[in-house]
Amino acid sequence: MLGRTFIHLPGVGPKSESSLWNAGIRTWEDFLCAPKPPVSAAKAALLRPELERSAEALALGDADWFAARLRSGNAWRLLPHFLPEAGYLDIETDGEAFPTVTAVALYHKGRLRSYVHGRNMEELHEDLAGVKLLVTFNGKCFDIPVLERVLGVRAPKAHVDLRFVLKSLGVGGGLKACEKRYGLSRRELDGVDGWGAVVLWREWERHGDERVMDTLLAYNAADVLSLEVLLAHALGDLLAATPFGAELTPPVPPMAANPFQPDPEVVEKVRAACALHHF
Repeated sequence: MLGRTFIHLPGVGPKSESSLWNAGIRTWEDFLCAPKPPVSAAKAALLRPELERSAEALALGDADWFAARLRSGNAWRLLPHFLPEAGYLDIETDGEAFPTVTAVALYHKGRLRSYVHGRNMEELHEDLAGVKLLVTFNGKCFDIPVLERVLGVRAPKAHVDLRFVLKSLGVGGGLKACEKRYGLSRRELDGVDGWGAVVLWREWERHGDERVMDTLLAYNAADVLSLEVLLAHALGDLLAATPFGAELTPPVPPMAANPFQPDPEVVEKVRAACALHHF
């Protein structure tokens, strides 16, 4: 999709881009090879070098270069090209005003990594540095600012926040509501929400029960593993609104298996705490 995107260029908006597509200019190569592109001579002279720089950045796999030129609402254009490089991230905190990051899950290239405060959180820096494109749910408002402020982590500039992507498609609400919209189930973890993660951490700090930690990590992992599936659904819907939907839409993958097993007894207690918290 990036090689067919013109909206990152100076002076090109959604209408201008659609006009180019409708005029048969479907790719950068089409524009660069056209003797007389369907724009003014002055604008063509402005756009040609920008398209040449775009081609160089794409050849180098420089997702950040495009992220700096695409508005947030169009960051999804990065996805078809950089999807194999995408890293899906979610954090949990202790719920305080000045929070401790208690757990982080990062799903990247088919591997789930979990990081826990006091255990291995320092490994997140190096692992996140290997991610070209970051995918979160509400990460631009919460996860990334917290990671940067509390842990000094530097996140990729290329960042797609699924909360806003799905909202643009008319799918609103929190992550669990979006999952239900697309038929995804948390199974054993249904009824556990972000407050439940706070309760689990506090319980872990009091008693050090590994069943509690496994349940927390299972919850954190579930937040991340659903993102890949939601992203595929959203990408299909977004591409359907372009002339390239049938050609570029990726298949929806099955949700990867959660490597952590929540403890049923612990889950029941947390569900009760969540229900009481929201009463």
